[in-house]
Amino acid sequence: MMKMFDHWYAMDFGGTTCRFFDFVKEETVSFPACIATKDDQIVAIGKEALSHAYTDTIKYPFDHGQLYTSITPLVKSGLEQLGANHSLLHPSALVVAPTDATDDQLDVWQTQILAAGIQKISFLNVMDALQTEEPTMIVHAGHTYTEIGIYAHQQQFTHQTIYFAGKQIEEAIMQDIQKKYGCFITVEDAHALKEAASNALWKGKNARLRCNAKNAQGQYGLIEVRALDLWPCMKGVIDQIMLWSKQCLEKVSVDLKESIHENGILLSGGLARCFGLRQTLEQALNDPVIVTKTPEMDLLENMKGWK
Repeated sequence: MMKMFDHWYAMDFGGTTCRFFDFVKEETVSFPACIATKDDQIVAIGKEALSHAYTDTIKYPFDHGQLYTSITPLVKSGLEQLGANHSLLHPSALVVAPTDATDDQLDVWQTQILAAGIQKISFLNVMDALQTEEPTMIVHAGHTYTEIGIYAHQQQFTHQTIYFAGKQIEEAIMQDIQKKYGCFITVEDAHALKEAASNALWKGKNARLRCNAKNAQGQYGLIEVRALDLWPCMKGVIDQIMLWSKQCLEKVSVDLKESIHENGILLSGGLARCFGLRQTLEQALNDPVIVTKTPEMDLLENMKGWK
């Protein structure tokens, strides 16, 4: 229960984006989950950090649901954007974490969030945040991992975390461009190409996409690829998510399968927007797949109801 002298914030730390919600002001902020450093010193955070992609080191703290560098600067940035420094109430955080996170991992999260000035923390896992009262299958596809779960009447029937998600598509794009052009592109450009290709394919267009690439001599120049050229990079990951989802569905009873068919499969997370994922799941599982207008915000939206 949230006490009257506590100022609560919901926090969803994704592989590429941090999303915060202020329960008191009912305001939301989102910003890139990255930190630019030079000589081990922080030079920029969030959107400003992306402008340093070609000159400095860009760090993304979250990978496979674990922390690989401190998130304290990101927490401070989010709180600052929400004006937390001007509140007289005790800053407290409701934080969503991977369902498979261990106590040791959550201890690391807690230590780093407390270091940003938060006084109290409650954790909520991904599947608890997304569950509905009706029997449901959830496929939460994010940037570094995908969670698949089947639940009914607050009981877990099966759950699986797989490391096939947006990041793996981007890695495949980087490898494909290196193989075809002998050039290297940044993680940030691979992400932009993935998003642009997906948007173009949704519109039925084989658009020309351009980005900067570095050759073997260290020189930068523009390269051009077609949206359809990147489809195999996307399809490989999409097929893995489909196969693991199918395997999870095969573990439950016929009655539960029928309930899932009636209620539909919830597809959430940033990768839910990716061209081909929803269609592939619907065709392979023979069930309707439900995607909200802003699937990347599903976790934060559901967390609002936990106040």
